[in-house]
Amino acid sequence: MTRAELRTLTSRFCEDPNQTKFSADKYNDGLDKAEKQFAMDSKALYKDSAITMVLDQAAYSLPSDFMLEKQVVLNGIELKPISRASLQIVKKAERWDDDTGSPKYFIIDPEEARKTISLYPIPDSTVDGTNLVLTYYCFPAAMSSDTSVPLNGSALMVQFHTGLAAYAAWLLLMYLTQTPEIAQKRSELFSIYTTKVNEAIQTFGNTKSEPLSFHVEDVRTR
Repeated sequence: MTRAELRTLTSRFCEDPNQTKFSADKYNDGLDKAEKQFAMDSKALYKDSAITMVLDQAAYSLPSDFMLEKQVVLNGIELKPISRASLQIVKKAERWDDDTGSPKYFIIDPEEARKTISLYPIPDSTVDGTNLVLTYYCFPAAMSSDTSVPLNGSALMVQFHTGLAAYAAWLLLMYLTQTPEIAQKRSELFSIYTTKVNEAIQTFGNTKSEPLSFHVEDVRTR
C-alpha cells in the first residue's frame, strides 16, 4: 500500500472515514512512527554495507539508517563484539589502544553518540584495502509523498502493512478522551499490530542482537 492508501485504512480503524478527526499531517506522522516501531520490533529489515579498511584507521562511520548490528565479517571471518572495559581487563599491564593487526573484534559503545564502528586491533597492511561487511538492522526511509511505500518499498513487507495502519490508529486514538470504548478499540488495534510483528519475526527468522547502541569515534580514544 502507498502512504495515501495506508492513511485511508488508518482513518477507517479510527472510525474517521472522512479524515476529519485528525489532520493529514497527524495521520502521516502516525504512519512514520508506525513503520519505525515495526522495524525495531520485528527486525525484519536489514542491509549489507561494505566498509573499506584503511591502514592504521580504527573507526569507521556507520550508515545513516543504522539501527543495530546483525553481523560483522572480514575476509570471511565473523568479528566478535567487545567493549573497551573488557580490553582493559584483558590487557591490564599494557596499552591495547595502539595494537595493530587483522581485526578480530568490533567495538560499539552506547555512551558515545558518534555512530561509528571501531575495530580491534587497528587494521594493518595485511587488511588495508579489503572490505569489511557490516550486516545491520536499519531504520526505514521516511515516506516523503503519498505515493511512497513504507518499509523501504519492500514488496516482501506488504503483507505487514495492515499492522502499520493499526499502530498509527492506536497512536492517534490517544488524542481522544479515553472512554471504555476507545480503550477497547486501542487494545484491539494493538493486538493487530503485535500479530503482524510476530508474523514478520517468524517469516524472517529474527536474529538475536544487542540493544541499540551508538559507537565510539576511535578505539584509541579513552
